[in-house]
Amino acid sequence: MKRVIIYLTIASLLNLVGCYYQRQMNPEEYNFTNGDNIQVTTKDTAYSLIAKDYYYNKDTLFATSLKVIDKNHYKVQYKLTTKIPVEEIEKLEIEKTDVTATIGLVAGIVVIIAGIIVIIAIADYSGHL
Repeated sequence: MKRVIIYLTIASLLNLVGCYYQRQMNPEEYNFTNGDNIQVTTKDTAYSLIAKDYYYNKDTLFATSLKVIDKNHYKVQYKLTTKIPVEEIEKLEIEKTDVTATIGLVAGIVVIIAGIIVIIAIADYSGHL
């Protein structure tokens, strides 16, 4: 029974495995409707945005962030939308998942684990003969 729990735990950890990369682009090259996580750098500020926190309209990127202020020992949250004209963006980085590499990595780990299980099973079986 312990082995089953160990195997299930190892298999569940495969969910956390993934290959990610970042790519730097000019704002003119990027399609802002892709829904990727991006990092936008202007001359004075850097923004790290997930897909639901920004939208693009008429050469302006609108970034929404949640601000928390402490007022008289009460925390107040409000959404702040910042307008970032595309011509002010100095650097744009996109974070993406490499699906092919992730599938290869997970498949490789599964094959290695299956090989180890087979070796252990053969060793246990030959020990009982």
